Amino acid sequence: MDAFNYKYMDELFLENYKAMDQMTICEDRELRVEIVENGTVLPYKVVNGEKRAGVVNENGEYIELSGFDAISPVDQWGGSYEPEEKPAMIDEEVVYFGRFWKHWGHFLMDMVSRMWYVMDKETSCRIVYDSQMEMEGVYLEFLHLLGIKTEQLIRVDKPTRFRKVIIPECSHKPGISCNQKYKEIFDRVAENALVNFEKPDLYKGRKIYFTRRQLNLRVPLEIGEGEIEELFQRNNYLIVAPEKHSLSEQIAMLRQADTIACIAGTLPHNMMFAKDGTRLVIIRKTNKPNYRQVDVNAIRSLNVTNVDAHISLKAVGPAGPFIVDYNRNVMNYFRDNHMVCDSIGIKQHLRRLKKLLWYIPVYILRNRNAKREVPLYDGRGFSTTETAKKELFRFYIKRL
Repeated sequence: MDAFNYKYMDELFLENYKAMDQMTICEDRELRVEIVENGTVLPYKVVNGEKRAGVVNENGEYIELSGFDAISPVDQWGGSYEPEEKPAMIDEEVVYFGRFWKHWGHFLMDMVSRMWYVMDKETSCRIVYDSQMEMEGVYLEFLHLLGIKTEQLIRVDKPTRFRKVIIPECSHKPGISCNQKYKEIFDRVAENALVNFEKPDLYKGRKIYFTRRQLNLRVPLEIGEGEIEELFQRNNYLIVAPEKHSLSEQIAMLRQADTIACIAGTLPHNMMFAKDGTRLVIIRKTNKPNYRQVDVNAIRSLNVTNVDAHISLKAVGPAGPFIVDYNRNVMNYFRDNHMVCDSIGIKQHLRRLKKLLWYIPVYILRNRNAKREVPLYDGRGFSTTETAKKELFRFYIKRL
């Protein structure tokens, strides 16, 4: 079977999406490490519209290796600034983790990629991270499974100087490159999780659908997942809300399952814990590709089927809103795989009307203070052309 199945995707921008899948990012080279004596860690700060953070040496020179690079300029950060007061001094040798904030997808894709450096260290080294919040919960569980103890962590929220700062190169630069060391981080976490899990074969050979519907969001990001979830449940998929389970149990599911299905977004990023070649069904809720997921698919050599199940009238960012729709792509996927599903009739058209009535006020609410346009992806770069946006609107209006 082909690694990528495009049969259930809309033709709009499809060739651009295929071009993304052909991008070669995986590499196996020795990663760089830079050691800075008397280095100062500068926490995240926006200066003249630029996201700045990282490490400077005792002469105030910025260390480029401490920044973060990605194919999208929106996700890049790095650069120095003048501290408002003299930095505090901590007489410690530390490894630079980088920025931390509570977003699971970015944690997996962006934040942990320097931790290859500490995996095989015989002695415990201190690790410094930049954040306004303490690392806790599932984030801390991940580090524990990697062999990092809570007491090794140092959080800084203001410029702080250390006796020595060790800066490992990022092993994953989303959309640009991925080193073998990045994959090894997740393999180590998964191995330790399975050792801790009491029922090692509980999910062996299962088909699992990971749902977002049990998240406690004041205003949901999307509408319509329920009908998709119900279809998978009718076809003997185990329905799992991942946030209800420990990370070790989630990893057991991902590592042992025959097939994983879920809505596009952060959920399929968890496939970094899966075995190579696992079958993944991504129910796409937007026409915009998630380039981090393209990386995950390549790193794990996943057997991926993307199913376009959305009505995308506008280009929107991660906050949505999104309309998840039981359409012909979904119906054809279920029929082709000999699964139970319904025909599309008047009932489904009425559901679409209800979704549109929900969409309009939520779109206005979420985007009324938007400071920048949300880009559409056009192959190897991001575009905000009026032609592309009008084409998007016309395409999905005709589908209603």
